[in-house]
Amino acid sequence: MVSYRKVEALSRGLTILRYVNEEPDATVGSLHAKSGLDKATIVRMLETLEHEGYVTRGGGAQWRVTGRTILLSGGYSAVREMGRLASPILSESREILKWPASFGIFDRDAMIIADTTHDWRGMMVTRQPNHRPPMLTTSLGRAYLAFMDDRERNALLDLLRRDPTGWNVMANKPGKIRDLIADIRAKGYAVADNNYMAHTFGGDIWGMSVPVRGKTQLYGALVIMVLRRVIGEEEGVLDLAPRMLEVAPRIAEALGG
Repeated sequence: MVSYRKVEALSRGLTILRYVNEEPDATVGSLHAKSGLDKATIVRMLETLEHEGYVTRGGGAQWRVTGRTILLSGGYSAVREMGRLASPILSESREILKWPASFGIFDRDAMIIADTTHDWRGMMVTRQPNHRPPMLTTSLGRAYLAFMDDRERNALLDLLRRDPTGWNVMANKPGKIRDLIADIRAKGYAVADNNYMAHTFGGDIWGMSVPVRGKTQLYGALVIMVLRRVIGEEEGVLDLAPRMLEVAPRIAEALGG
């Protein structure tokens, strides 16, 4: 528990920077829709971030992050190291998994992509390393959530309830979360929320994940992205879930056994 009240202006500025980072061409309108902040506040935050060199104004009213934002992650090495260890297994397992795959680890209130094969066989999915998928609507987040230690999961859900907007709305529905966790534990895999996939990929893709865990430690989760026109979700899980459950322990072994 912190011993002081948060600096509201700093919190809002970081929120706007995060949302600009999530969009190729953010606008004041799109940032307003995501954050709920009034537009005058958003403009002040953007112009301050521009002055500090973290965002730049594109053509018209569009905003983008600059290369300076890379400096903010320079001291964070866990995702790079775990991605380096998982990468050979993902590469070796391409023919087993059949579809583009990623390995993600937990990062406070979301997952973060450590390594990916999403450019495989010409199927481009815009989920590069360091992307942070939400916990409650992505298969990656759900697979990790279901197998977390109870105390850690409760702390995460308490955190998400403080900002139950966007893709965290389910944080305020404990019964639905309990049912979701029980279902994932029984099946051994998780699938993504259809509304999230339709919003993010236009409904062309569905996602499935399994936890990556050793005997005593949960390392992260493995996710594959599948084209619906090739194989549907109901048919796909029957074939692909066993393949993922074969690869996941190999990643866990590479990460420490």
